[in-house]
Amino acid sequence: TIGKGVDVETMRPPEAAQVVQEFQQAYGIPPIPPPDTPVTSMAQVLEIIRGDRLPEYEAARRFAAGRQGAEALSLRGYLELSYAGALMTAAWILDHERRQDLTELRQLSMSRPLEGGQASADDQARAAKLQAKTADLRKVVRALRVLSEEPLVSGADLIKQAISQDPKSQLAYLANANYFRLRGNWLEYDRMMRYADEGPDDPPVRTYLRAMEAFERYVDPARCEKLLKETIAKRPDFVRAQANLVLVDEKIEDKYAELQTLKKLSPNHLVVRLAGPMIEQEHKTSQELKGAL
Repeated sequence: TIGKGVDVETMRPPEAAQVVQEFQQAYGIPPIPPPDTPVTSMAQVLEIIRGDRLPEYEAARRFAAGRQGAEALSLRGYLELSYAGALMTAAWILDHERRQDLTELRQLSMSRPLEGGQASADDQARAAKLQAKTADLRKVVRALRVLSEEPLVSGADLIKQAISQDPKSQLAYLANANYFRLRGNWLEYDRMMRYADEGPDDPPVRTYLRAMEAFERYVDPARCEKLLKETIAKRPDFVRAQANLVLVDEKIEDKYAELQTLKKLSPNHLVVRLAGPMIEQEHKTSQELKGAL
């Protein structure tokens, strides 16, 4: 069991970081080390954001620190929000896995008198393992959400500065809309998007935000999928859009196909590492049943 002595409800950032590290060690998901390539330009920072290259975020953050001007501040804000969003996505994936495991645990715990009485030793061992795992998942999901708070606040602060320096910056308003999306504050999101829509351009991030709004606000995965594909058509290197396409697709065949595309773009992506094994197992089961049904 991870995080011994850590209370889930009152968990603070240092404890949350400890829980995440222990989870990575216990479940064989070690962090990916950053490459040796130094970050030497703001254009490179933008590439790191578009590529969703989490291991390089810290180097990008250090390089961009202190850079002023609406565009630089907006990019720094995007970087912080993108990191927070990655933590929240990881929490979403692991919470989905936790709920699946709880269902399996209930199945093992049910009394089945017509099937021959007592649970087998194997079932009891599996139930104990699932109990421990669901407790660990509950802790790490909470830890990831706790850790997302600091970059959310930091990103919002940078974006406010960007808007104060250039009240007509479309990029800054889109960044602020993303902040309110992550907070689930849709009224403020609408206000920021109205300001952003006054701009002359239609950048891919605008389409991406509308896609995620469709899923998170209106629970419309079909529209989300359509808009994510439009985003990728505009910017094939927009890896976060491809990653979310994997998560929102409802059909396992489509989900599996999008996972393979994501693997080619980013083999060590967070979604590949956390959701990939579950998707591949579900796809394998689906293929096995296809011939039998």
